[in-house]
Amino acid sequence: MAAITTITGAQFDAMPYEEGRRWELVNGELISVSSPTPRHQDIVFEILLAVRRYLQQNKGSAGLAYQDVEFALTENDRVRPDVGVVLGEKSTRLNPDKVPIPGAPDIAIEVISPSERASESHDKVLAYLRNGTTEVWQVYPKSRTVQIHRGEASRSLEWSQPIETHLLPGFALHLASLFA
Repeated sequence: MAAITTITGAQFDAMPYEEGRRWELVNGELISVSSPTPRHQDIVFEILLAVRRYLQQNKGSAGLAYQDVEFALTENDRVRPDVGVVLGEKSTRLNPDKVPIPGAPDIAIEVISPSERASESHDKVLAYLRNGTTEVWQVYPKSRTVQIHRGEASRSLEWSQPIETHLLPGFALHLASLFA
C-alpha cells in the first residue's frame, strides 16, 4: 500500500468508483490497497466462515460478519477490513443496503499482504482501536502467526494455537486450519 494524498472523508465518499481499484482513508491519507492473492482470499474465507458459523449456532448473541465492507470510523477514516464483525444491538441497527457503515466494527480482521507497509498497517490498527473497535486481528500468512490487539495490549499466536476472544464466548479457530 502506498500513500497518495491527503483528503477529507467527504471528498473520499465523492470519488468515482473504479472497477478493480480499492482505496482506504486512514488519518486523511488516501491509501491504495492492492488486489488480494488467492491465498489471502482463502484465509479470509476460512475466517469469515468460522465466524458466521459461530454466530448462526449462537442465536442468542446478535451479530453479523462481512467481508470487505467499508466502515466510516470518522470523518477522515474509511476502512475495509478483510472481515468486519459487528455485535449486539449495533448489528440489529445496521442497514445492510448502505455503505459506508457508520462507526467501527467490534472486531476487525486484516490479513496482511506481502506488499503491505508496516507503518500503514500500524496506523490502521491504531485508527480502529481509537475509534471503537474492541479487537483487531492481524493475520500474517508468511509467518503463520496472528497478532491480536485489544486496547493497549497485544498478544501473538503461533500456528498451533487457536484464536479465542471473550467477544465470541466459546469461539475457537485453530490457526493450523488457516495455513494448511
